[in-house]
Amino acid sequence: MMLNALITLFSFVSYAQAPVSGPENKVNYRYPLEVPMNLSGNYGELRSNHFHGGIDFRIGGVVGASIFATETGYISRISVSPSGYGNALYITHPNGYVSVYGHMLAFNDKIQSYVRDKQYESEAFRQDLVLDPGVFPVSKGEFIGKAGNSGSSGGPHLHFEIRDTANVPLNVFEHEFLTIRDNTPPVINRVAFFGYSKDTGVVSTYYIGQRTGTEGVVKLPAVSYIAVDAVDKQEGTTAKLAVNEYKVYLDTTLIYWLRIGDVPFEYDRYINSLMEYSLRQSAGKYMIKSYVEPGNMFCDRIQSVNDGLIVLRDSLPHKVKVEVLDHRQNRRAHIYTVQRDDAAFAGVCTDTLKANFMAWHLPGFYSTEGLEVRIPQAALYTSIYFRADTAASRLTPFAPVWRLHSPEVALHFPAEVSVKCNVPDSLASKALLVQVGKGGKLYPAGGNYDPVQKQIKTKISSLGEYTVALDMKAPVIICSIANNAVVKGNKITFIIRDELSGIKDYRVEIDGHWVLAELDGKTSRVTVPLQYARIKKGGKHNLTMTVTDNSGNIARLKRTFTW
Repeated sequence: MMLNALITLFSFVSYAQAPVSGPENKVNYRYPLEVPMNLSGNYGELRSNHFHGGIDFRIGGVVGASIFATETGYISRISVSPSGYGNALYITHPNGYVSVYGHMLAFNDKIQSYVRDKQYESEAFRQDLVLDPGVFPVSKGEFIGKAGNSGSSGGPHLHFEIRDTANVPLNVFEHEFLTIRDNTPPVINRVAFFGYSKDTGVVSTYYIGQRTGTEGVVKLPAVSYIAVDAVDKQEGTTAKLAVNEYKVYLDTTLIYWLRIGDVPFEYDRYINSLMEYSLRQSAGKYMIKSYVEPGNMFCDRIQSVNDGLIVLRDSLPHKVKVEVLDHRQNRRAHIYTVQRDDAAFAGVCTDTLKANFMAWHLPGFYSTEGLEVRIPQAALYTSIYFRADTAASRLTPFAPVWRLHSPEVALHFPAEVSVKCNVPDSLASKALLVQVGKGGKLYPAGGNYDPVQKQIKTKISSLGEYTVALDMKAPVIICSIANNAVVKGNKITFIIRDELSGIKDYRVEIDGHWVLAELDGKTSRVTVPLQYARIKKGGKHNLTMTVTDNSGNIARLKRTFTW
């Protein structure tokens, strides 16, 4: 009772869902492009650790489509980043709502000149500028820039959002800020069945199988649940869009009903509890599951019976109906015949370990020789018996490979890990914790080496295998021009990469002063636009690029060129 009250209080105080209709619907927002409306992504799509918070409009496969302000207001924020939304504008409107335009190729001339001055003033490509209303007022339909592929974009498009006064991104079509024709029902690609057991005091689940069709009888244990892979379809696009509602019935009883609705940014990571996380980790599949874990604070928009579990109290055939709906209430349903078969699942759950209990709603702590793990309160979605051990072989001489529970268990908040290691003091700055991926590939997890305690401490956002490594290699710089080259165009490009700890900073100077160098994080490409480098054309110039990684290794490249 106390835990249920805690969940309810937390949900309603922090994440009360905004109504779909309201005074904001009186605003007639303009479609921000001139090309015909065609979606490559919609609101609520299942992404890594978050829901897609906006609408992705296609722009014909090439960059450069003109973007127009969706409503009167003023530019309240300008962001320039090698990742995320890349080049982005935020326009605040008279009702307090904010429209967002992400992955832009460029801003209009006035805005671009303003941003470039700020970049040279701060000697930084990255910018996050908050503006007063009088700096850049805009009218509805005013040209503000061009659509592109900047930041963490998978192709040319415009990412568009409307956020409310609490900075919650709203479902543009559900709120009818914009309209689009949609008479096509969603598609259910497959349904996966999972067994459920709590014999050892914590929940154990196991994979039973998947169905793409509805034929045959599905044998199930007494308690189970399902995971659903479904996408929405719309006329005129081949995109696999997001479903807005998921319903599961056992015979005539609705046992699970999720409506995605408007998702606050604080809610995003709970997607890892809504999904069947084990399938995401093992097979890259994004499937919504019916089982509602106790630590899933998305529960304020879920209606469930028995936490969404399929409970079969007899051996008679029963019907499980899966129904999915889009924002226009187009729907698709699959009906499965299921039957309890205890013999088929006898002995499936054999894990009897009852040590190292960690409750989902309390802080967890584990310690053994060479390792400490602290998991913060509510970082788990369900209680576990935490386990850790070391692999048989080492990948580095400094520490064993630690298996920290399982990568198929999600963390909502980062866990703190301390690993004992044997690193020479002279190399302390080069040491870091790394996650071990498939084939022994190492991914940086960070951390600082303490030569007194002989350990590295850092925070990790996922469980799995970790060890200690040294990054002794400087970053790699590849330049598009040879030394003493004559540059006929208006740009010089570089590729910069680092093998382990990751790039911390880079700097390009021409003739001894900083010049703008634009980084595309997804391609590791740095572009120096010479026309904005504030150098004289028609002469010889000296260029130096310096790149530093997170372990303090430095690479430097010099070129003399004529432009």
